Amino acid sequence: MERPKRSSSDEPSDLNLAPMMNLVIILIPMLLLSVVFLEIGVINVATPTLVVGIGSDLEPSIPGLDLRVAISATGFRVAAAGVVLPAGANCPESGPTICLADQSVDLEAKVAQAKRLMEANDTAAGSLLLDEALAAYDFAALYNEFMRLKAEFPSETVITLSADADIPYAVVVRVMDVARFQREQASYAAANDFWQAEARAEGNAYALLFSDPVLSLY
Repeated sequence: MERPKRSSSDEPSDLNLAPMMNLVIILIPMLLLSVVFLEIGVINVATPTLVVGIGSDLEPSIPGLDLRVAISATGFRVAAAGVVLPAGANCPESGPTICLADQSVDLEAKVAQAKRLMEANDTAAGSLLLDEALAAYDFAALYNEFMRLKAEFPSETVITLSADADIPYAVVVRVMDVARFQREQASYAAANDFWQAEARAEGNAYALLFSDPVLSLY
């Protein structure tokens, strides 16, 4: 018996990929437009170096600023030219040089609670407490002190930073930000005015303050 001939409709046809390719071409620009690019700021930080083998017959070096800032839960202790600067007007006589803006804040307890919340994966509450801890520091007064020292030592750019072991690294970074550029004014009384101020331009660049931080052990 003769087998029936297969009709043309039974023959396999090539898959039409044109609609899929058109869809991919449309989706690629949409995906590129929706990408959020992460901006990362980088601060060049140096570590202290030890100089060995200096002979006694060498001429003594010209004393410089040697600006040092020690960060603790009570504020900032500032030393310049080998001398620890005295406590500010609103600070205890024993120091630090610049105490907390709100001395009623228990900074150690707030930071410890923030760490516990973050370890428990409650990042939002932990970050909120950390922001409150940062707000307790008087960064505007620290900037004012930096500008006063800069006027006396205009060529100095190095600042040595140290911190207690329980101080969040965010505080150290914030101090670097404060010390990096000169702002529109030489001093600020209110924290809001200080943080809203822009860096002062000097030619085609920003006017530097103490832009070369060095991390040290406390």
